[in-house]
Amino acid sequence: MSAEHFSKIEPYIEILKLKSSTVDVAVMLGVCGAVGQMDYRIGFALFAGILIHSACDIFNDIYDQDIDRICKPNSPIVSGRMSLRNAVVYMLVLYFIGITIAMALNKIIFICYVAEIIVGGILYSHPLFRFKDKPVIAIASVAICFSFEAVGMWSLYLDITKEAIIFAAYIFSLVFFLVFLKDFRDVKGDKNSLPVMFGVRKAAVLCSVMIFFPLPLLLHFSLIPALVFLISLIPCVYILLFRDPVALGSRLKDFMIFAIFAPNLSMFLF
Repeated sequence: MSAEHFSKIEPYIEILKLKSSTVDVAVMLGVCGAVGQMDYRIGFALFAGILIHSACDIFNDIYDQDIDRICKPNSPIVSGRMSLRNAVVYMLVLYFIGITIAMALNKIIFICYVAEIIVGGILYSHPLFRFKDKPVIAIASVAICFSFEAVGMWSLYLDITKEAIIFAAYIFSLVFFLVFLKDFRDVKGDKNSLPVMFGVRKAAVLCSVMIFFPLPLLLHFSLIPALVFLISLIPCVYILLFRDPVALGSRLKDFMIFAIFAPNLSMFLF
């Protein structure tokens, strides 16, 4: 593929934000580890989940152009590498494929993924609702979307019982308390970030405590993933308390994603 052809395709890959889809993989691994089962259906569920997650990110980019001009000026839409019309069409195609796959799997995962579109796309980003601009509610919206995904994937193998709800609560707490760390990267363009509201130092101390809150729910399932989770939090705490979390915001987000991924991988393996 020539450089010219790649430059035309690159914005369509970049806008998917596939690094964040590591969380979708983490949910899949955790579900398979918790239910003790895995087959080809989980691959389809994961693919659909990633498509819907990516489409919600595009939905957010469409309505977040003012913020992105400040903190992400090279992003596809703001930089002009992707037209607004093409972004909308691309988003709708991803939604359609994801929902079609979910519908073919079972009713519960279809309902969960539709709920994810409503909460993580429309309510989170659309100007009529704009959960994104409401502190705490914004992060809760993200976390509940992954909880929906967890319940949907669980339904492929087992009935939705108390154990499924506990696992969904674990996923919610894992995402909710760790996703606050991304506020430090977006502090320049997001007036509702914790560092802006409380100051960088206070926000860093608060986050360094909150990220341990998922531990009790994780211990309900297994000790080894809990230990892995504690180890994965070390670099996050180090940056928050002993370095500049704003200057190292991108690195902090990477460690955040790893801390979400690592315990679920260990749950799957052990």
